[in-house]
Amino acid sequence: MKRLILMRHAEAGWHINMDDHQRPLSDSGIRDAKKIGSWLKEKAYIPDEVISSTSVRTRETLSYLSLDCPQMFERSLYLADADQMKSTLQTLLSEIVILLAHNPGISELAHDLMIHEEKHEHFIDFPAASTLIIDFKADRWSEIKSNSGLIVDFIMPQQL
Repeated sequence: MKRLILMRHAEAGWHINMDDHQRPLSDSGIRDAKKIGSWLKEKAYIPDEVISSTSVRTRETLSYLSLDCPQMFERSLYLADADQMKSTLQTLLSEIVILLAHNPGISELAHDLMIHEEKHEHFIDFPAASTLIIDFKADRWSEIKSNSGLIVDFIMPQQL
């Protein structure tokens, strides 16, 4: 079995004359990332590794989750679409992985991976810092296909 923890970065601030890749988290984004980190630990959703976009807001989100596990940063995940994210996942070896990236790709990937009946109404917008736990009946990430994921849990920071 493989478990994917699919997470959108926490809320970032908007800054005039700042490159999008460099935007840091807002104060509420920092609070939300900490809440999600606590929730992951309380629920024992602890990853073996994290693969993240290289943006400042994804790096900061990850740091505020306060997880003790290997971390990889992939430039190709910055504003990636669902197909790029799925291709990246299919190269991994760990059992439990957090993929931390951006919308609309995160929302698209959630829709693509979940069995049709399992889709959640908030997968469409996948609000900042929302986190989806998905299990797959697969031995290798390369076996992960569309419409094969079973939802275990889904949380938005405003629920905490």
